[in-house]
Amino acid sequence: MNPKAKLNLLLHKVQQYWSGSAVNQNKGMVENLQRSGIIQSRKVAEVMETIDRGLFVPNGTPPYFDSPMAIGYNATISAPHMHATCLQLLEENLQPGMHALDVGSGIVHEL
Repeated sequence: MNPKAKLNLLLHKVQQYWSGSAVNQNKGMVENLQRSGIIQSRKVAEVMETIDRGLFVPNGTPPYFDSPMAIGYNATISAPHMHATCLQLLEENLQPGMHALDVGSGIVHEL
């Protein structure tokens, strides 16, 4: 089995494992990041819930795991905990209506 097929099989198994919980949904992913202490701010949680990570990964890829994911063109989307950490660090400096662009992934979060 080639490495890509092995990875897909592993991801499928992990997705099956988590399918009984809310982790396969964006809100569930954010709740998991809150429970683990990565997201400490309600505002960051609201922003992360607003932007559905599933919009930024190829079809068939389980988007709601806290892991970087290949998005094609030899590029990846950062793991959700990285986005959350950056937003936590920027929160005091961003004013309402400002945007934070995670360069390279194309995801825009608005506080």
